[in-house]
Amino acid sequence: MNVLITGGAGYVGSALTRRLIEIGHYVISIDNLTRGSYEHLQPYYCSGKLNPLVGDICDIAALERAVKKAGELDAIFHLAALPGVDMCEERPREAVLTNVYGSYNVLEVARKYDVDLIVLTSSAAVYGDPLEVPVPETHPTMPKNLYGITKLMAERLFLSYHQLYGLCTVILRLANVYGLGLFTYWDNVVPKFVRLGLEGKPLTVYWTGEQTRDFIHVEDVVSALELVLKADKKAISGEVFNVATGNPVTINKVAEIVKELVERELGRPIEVKHGPPPNERSETLVPGFCLSAKKIQNKLGFRPSWTLEEGVSQLISYYRDRFLKRK
Repeated sequence: MNVLITGGAGYVGSALTRRLIEIGHYVISIDNLTRGSYEHLQPYYCSGKLNPLVGDICDIAALERAVKKAGELDAIFHLAALPGVDMCEERPREAVLTNVYGSYNVLEVARKYDVDLIVLTSSAAVYGDPLEVPVPETHPTMPKNLYGITKLMAERLFLSYHQLYGLCTVILRLANVYGLGLFTYWDNVVPKFVRLGLEGKPLTVYWTGEQTRDFIHVEDVVSALELVLKADKKAISGEVFNVATGNPVTINKVAEIVKELVERELGRPIEVKHGPPPNERSETLVPGFCLSAKKIQNKLGFRPSWTLEEGVSQLISYYRDRFLKRK
């Protein structure tokens, strides 16, 4: 298949690009490199299966050029976005332009060139503070920050294009993505704890640490995206799926796992300390928070394969070998 990935140089995007190339697909990536880097995909340049482009999804002409390079395009994975609560609040105009108008551009290009499948990676942030846990896809959407609002607006556009124009659109609401990818953000909580621990610094747990998250490994997210690509399009068109484990994990538990594995690696104690409450706009403090994974399990056969302990061990090995040995 010929596949276009927006944001293909980013965290999830680069991992998806690698997976699709390795199973034989041809990938065109478009990324403005604000956060991503094609450096991590250079081993695939000689494969003849990758066309890495620098461009912005807010520029519809750049998107059209990307589509034309594919000849006939079978699917679009729309991963490009201005991510995170803080970044969206600091740059609201860019957040709306990228996450909303950019999504509109992707849909317009898909409609014009009759693309068979368009997949949006959305976020659990669209739910806000849940009324029930685990949170099902049918739960009301009540985002409490600009990031969640812009992702929900993108979802509404995808649903509208499915209803109005018959496009096969699929929305994936991702839980808390962590783990080593071709491109890893080391300031996200799990990699951040690993980095701090290996550098001998305390792990700071905000508030009580009993707030929970649903941590899903980046490779499991890629597996979910691959399952969507393989699925019967009629069966998934217009659908929304949570991509999650369905298991709540406290931040205290994350710190405990990182502390134990880093101490084993370094042979010296690691301190865990507590800080003030987190920004309530950035995360939910509802006890037991996690997403329901029943729908994606039943409909697509999705089963996460990574445990948190395995993901932390992978991050420890990589950070030790890549960064600490240089010092």
